[in-house]
Amino acid sequence: MNTNFSQNTISKTNITEEIKPFLRKQSSLYIVGGYIRDKFFSKENFDIDFIVKGENAINLAKNFAQQTGRYFILLDEKHEIARVVDKDKTHYFDFARCENDNIQRDLQRRDLTINSIAMQIFPKVKILDNFNGISDLENKIIKIISEKNLTDDPLRILRIFRFASILNFEIDEETEKLAQKHCQLIKNVAPERILTELLKLFEGTNSAKYIQKMKENGILYILFEFLEKEEQIPKNTHHHLNLIDHSIETIHQIEIQIPTLDKFAQNKLNSYQATGIKYMSLLKLSSLLHDVGKPLTWSIDETGRHRFINHDSVGAELLKPYLKEMKFSKSQIKYITTLVKNHIYPSQLAKEEKEAEDKAITRMFRKLGNYTIDVLLLAMADRLAAQGPAITKEITENNLNALTKYLKMYEKYEKNLKPIPKLIDGNEIAQILNIKKDKKLGEIIKKLKDAQIIGNIKNKKEAIEFIKRIKV
Repeated sequence: MNTNFSQNTISKTNITEEIKPFLRKQSSLYIVGGYIRDKFFSKENFDIDFIVKGENAINLAKNFAQQTGRYFILLDEKHEIARVVDKDKTHYFDFARCENDNIQRDLQRRDLTINSIAMQIFPKVKILDNFNGISDLENKIIKIISEKNLTDDPLRILRIFRFASILNFEIDEETEKLAQKHCQLIKNVAPERILTELLKLFEGTNSAKYIQKMKENGILYILFEFLEKEEQIPKNTHHHLNLIDHSIETIHQIEIQIPTLDKFAQNKLNSYQATGIKYMSLLKLSSLLHDVGKPLTWSIDETGRHRFINHDSVGAELLKPYLKEMKFSKSQIKYITTLVKNHIYPSQLAKEEKEAEDKAITRMFRKLGNYTIDVLLLAMADRLAAQGPAITKEITENNLNALTKYLKMYEKYEKNLKPIPKLIDGNEIAQILNIKKDKKLGEIIKKLKDAQIIGNIKNKKEAIEFIKRIKV
């Protein structure tokens, strides 16, 4: 056990000393959850969850915030849950009422043993570990507290795999069996909650391993029913794995590549697309979904070769309604579908021209814009995850060398990037074509922009001639 775990690193935390003067004598205060878990591994954690017994948790949080110049946020008045945020907004402290004023019952209702460890910090200091969470931390095991807790909130099925991925722990055998037994209950969980757990899962450095487990347990196909069709597509001359395993292997290859990337690319992946959601997670999810169009476009020609014509575009369109139903944001849907639609593009460029002209490469950068790094990484992983008998070592090396070159070129390109000039605005286009300002106009503007990107239009005269040729 981590010898500094109990007294020194938790009970004497500055924030706990600040809170103590605001507590009544008959009160008890406990730290629970992730802060305890992370301190066990000496990891930094900016969020602390407090359980309050013997007084109103909201009143304590409000008083503490007001007297120390912090921000107070009411989260749930009925269940007495509130948040206090530091002035610089880097530290969050959640206060919640102790269930029935019984800390043991409160901890018994939690999901995993490693999340059920508590430390009483007032009026005296002691660790509460009724479910052997410390032992499971030491042995790197994910274990649920009870089957009932799992069925009471089926989201906990996903939390099993999320925490296993983030911590790179093994899942207890009985816990995995129960997750499989009750996996259909996930359908009853709000999609917003599922989305949060799923994207957190992809933050793990070995998330492909746990996605594979979710596939084997049937959980993956509950989240993405259309992926089950990928089971139909067998190995072929280009792929050494069937299609669904190729998709999961693509995630694995991204996880292998990330540590080898220049800081420029790593910084992009570790930045946040939205609050709490890294681009890295969206990239890995896009990797899982990149070939969803293949079952719909699958054919075998007279030579026996498997073909999937336009599977990239078909897959991108297929995903839109599913992702919307799963409550992905508009920007996240655009990110995922852009990667799926363009995942072949960089490798095609490399194949068509062994030494692609700078103009063609720049055209690709212009077209992909802020998605360039992500598309290039997906293309690399896709190549490495497809090593059928027809794919020679030379083919792989040439492809990876070209994609690596594009990555380095893009770093320089982005620093000198100039915006595409607006040659004609929407009002003028609507007047020239005598159309309304609706979705059709937006499509025309996009076509015009694409034509500018590839260099076919350089001035206003050419822009006007171009839109006049578009069939309305």
